[in-house]
Amino acid sequence: MSATAVSPLVTAPVPRQVRQEGADAVHGYRAALGFEAMLLEQVLDQALPEAGGEGEEAGAFGSGGDPSVASLPQTVADAVVGAGGLGVATDMYRSFEAAG
Repeated sequence: MSATAVSPLVTAPVPRQVRQEGADAVHGYRAALGFEAMLLEQVLDQALPEAGGEGEEAGAFGSGGDPSVASLPQTVADAVVGAGGLGVATDMYRSFEAAG
């Protein structure tokens, strides 16, 4: 039997104010969380040392190296977003609401 992973975007806490604004607001907030996760993953991918060792030109966590290390940026990004994020999504949501 295989277990299916649940996306942290589905399980991430949504602020009460956003929930009170309805389903469209929750959907917009989750989209902002998705952007935050993608941004954090890209930053971590560039910031962490290369998995392939010195001399590799594939970039951080590119080809070669340990697969568990290669998935580290995504794993960390998913964990951070699953715990509510860094605040980027909240700021984005607020700015969209103010502009709309």
